[in-house]
Amino acid sequence: MEEFVNLKIVLILAMAFSSAAFLGYLAYKIHLSPIVGYLAAGFVIGPFCPGFVADFQLAEQLAEIGVVLMMFGVGMHFKLRDLLRVKHIAIVGGIVQMLLTGASATALLHTMGWSFDSSALFGLSIGLASTIVLVRVLTDNNLLATAAGHISVGWSIVEDFITVIILLLIPVFADSSQIEGSSFREIGLTIAILVCKFLLLVMFMFTVGQKAVAFILYRLGKFQSHELFTLAMLALTFGIAVGSALLFGTSIALGAFIAGMVMGQTSVRNLVTDKAAPLKDAFVVIFFISVGMLFNPSAVGKNLYLFFATLSIILIIKPTIAFVISMIFKKPIMVSLTVALGLAQIGEFSFILAEVARKLHIFSDEGYDVIVACALASICINPLLFKLLKKIEHA
Repeated sequence: MEEFVNLKIVLILAMAFSSAAFLGYLAYKIHLSPIVGYLAAGFVIGPFCPGFVADFQLAEQLAEIGVVLMMFGVGMHFKLRDLLRVKHIAIVGGIVQMLLTGASATALLHTMGWSFDSSALFGLSIGLASTIVLVRVLTDNNLLATAAGHISVGWSIVEDFITVIILLLIPVFADSSQIEGSSFREIGLTIAILVCKFLLLVMFMFTVGQKAVAFILYRLGKFQSHELFTLAMLALTFGIAVGSALLFGTSIALGAFIAGMVMGQTSVRNLVTDKAAPLKDAFVVIFFISVGMLFNPSAVGKNLYLFFATLSIILIIKPTIAFVISMIFKKPIMVSLTVALGLAQIGEFSFILAEVARKLHIFSDEGYDVIVACALASICINPLLFKLLKKIEHA
C-alpha cells in the first residue's frame, strides 16, 4: 500500500481516465455530450463523493496543463475567414448577447448582495457558450455545414475572443474588489497599462516571435523525428504561455492562446495540429475531471434560488436575446431558432473564468458550484431542445 501512496499521479490518472472513459461512454450512448461524463467522473473521485478521493492539488496542477493545451487548441483553430463569412451578425450578436446576458445576471446577483465586480464576472461567465458542445450538437443534427451552423460557430468564435479579453482584464476585477474605494481613474490606468502590455506582446509575437517559431518548427520538421517535433511544439507552447505571464503580466491561458494563433499561421500548422491533438484531448479530459472534483452539491442545495435563476438566464433569456438579434438581421425563423438553441448552454470557458475568479477571491465557492451545476444541466438539456426543434420544423 505504501508503494501506491508514492504513486499519487499514477493513481489519479488510472482512476480519472477509467471513470471518465466509462461515464463519457454512457453519456454518449444517451446522446449527451461526453463532457457530462467527464464532469461526473470528477465528482465520483472528488472529496464530496464517498469512496476513493483523488489528491485534488495534484489534479489541479494537471488541469492547468489542460487549460494551456485547450487554449492553445482554440488559438490554432481561430480562423479569421470563418468569422468574416458571418462577421456582421456574429460580431454584433456575440457582443450584444454577452453584454445583455451578463447585465441580467449582474442585476440579479447585485440585488442578492453580491459586489458589482463579482456579479459582473459571474454574468460574463454564463454569457459564454461552449464551442465543443455547440459543434457536437450541430454535427449530431447535421446542421454544422448549414447557414445556421456557420452563424452559430462564428458567433461562438466572437465569444471565445471576448473571453480572451476578459482573461486579460480579470486582474483589474481582482484589484478593484480587494481594494476599497478604487477610483475610476486608477482602474482606467490599470486597464490602460494591461492593454499596452498586451499590444506589445501581440506585436512581438506576430513579428519576431512568429518568424522564430516558424523557423524552429520548419527546421525540426525536416528531420522527420516525430518525438523531437512534438517536444519542440510543447516547449514553445508552454514557454510562450509562461513568458507571456512573467514578462507581460497576462494569464498563462492567454499566452497559450497566442502561442496557438502563432503556430496556426506557420507552414507546418497541419503537423502541429496532428501532434497536439492526442495530448490536448487527454489533458482536456483531466481539466473537466478537476472541475467535477470541485463540485459540491450541498452548496447548490443551499443556493437553489441562484441555481434556478441562473439556469433560467442560460436557457431562456440568453437564447431569446440571440433569437431577437438573428431576426433583426432578417434571418429565417428556423435559422434564428437554431442559433438561439445552440447557444443555450455554457461550458469550458465558463469554467476557466469561474476558476480564475474563485482563485482570486472575486466570488465565492458557492458561485463556482452554481456555474458547474448550471453547465451540467444546460449541457444535458441542450440536445433535448434540438429534438424539440426538429418537431417544430416538421410540424
